[in-house]
Amino acid sequence: MSELNAEAVLASIVELRESIVESRKETAELRASIAEQGKAIVELRESVAEQGKRMDKVLDELRVNNHRVGELTNKVGRIVEKVVVPNIVDKFNEKGFKFDAVSTNVEFLNEKKNGNLTEIDALLENGKFVIAVETKMDLSVSDVNAHIKRLQALRKVPRFKGKKIYGAVSTAIAREKPVNYALSKGFYVLQQPDVMAVRIIDFPKGHSAKAW
Repeated sequence: MSELNAEAVLASIVELRESIVESRKETAELRASIAEQGKAIVELRESVAEQGKRMDKVLDELRVNNHRVGELTNKVGRIVEKVVVPNIVDKFNEKGFKFDAVSTNVEFLNEKKNGNLTEIDALLENGKFVIAVETKMDLSVSDVNAHIKRLQALRKVPRFKGKKIYGAVSTAIAREKPVNYALSKGFYVLQQPDVMAVRIIDFPKGHSAKAW
């Protein structure tokens, strides 16, 4: 009976040793896994930091480009104001309008004088007529729709009561779809073949300028 107990104890000791060995093995594997995960976390942090530096660089480049675009826009605006607008006036006067006043970048306040009603790139005016001109490098259909809303807003301005208001769009690039759409809405369409010239595109048969 004592021999059986000794064998059982010995078997238990052997089993315990194997369990300890297995436990140590699992512990070592766990430590290795934790170390690997720590390494991965460090690499991830370094990657995020690198991406952050790259993003900062991209943002800096965007700021520079936005500044350049802003400068280009201002230059285009000055060209429109000093060259294109006088040519527009001449072209409409050739049609008998006889405008005696032209303004650029004109803002109109709402009735309460606490907000902007609309803004017009170039406004030609005399005692009977008003032509509101929107200038674009590349006219689109949405630009025409936006200008319709401006004309509707101008109709509410007391200063223009009793005057006929016409719409006009000026574009350097005259693509067929937006140009035809503008003409169908009764807009004068002016093309800028170059910065020193402007021509008024003829209305197609069955269309004419619309007074708003």
